[in-house]
Amino acid sequence: MVETTKGFSILEWFGGHDPEKGDKIVGAYESYGMKTVYDVTADEEIRVWVEDYNLSKDSALEKLMDACE
Repeated sequence: MVETTKGFSILEWFGGHDPEKGDKIVGAYESYGMKTVYDVTADEEIRVWVEDYNLSKDSALEKLMDACE
């Protein structure tokens, strides 16, 4: 789950650097699909699938909980 300027995005990690909580991630993750984003904190690239975007915090948390069941 990534906080953006327009809400929250749900990202699924697919390779590269494994980000940690609190890392600053930049990239085009406000649209669906496979993306390469950049972890500024670790100075590393990450491959992610954007599952959803522009969500409220409550909606994003609900989607994460559903995925964990």
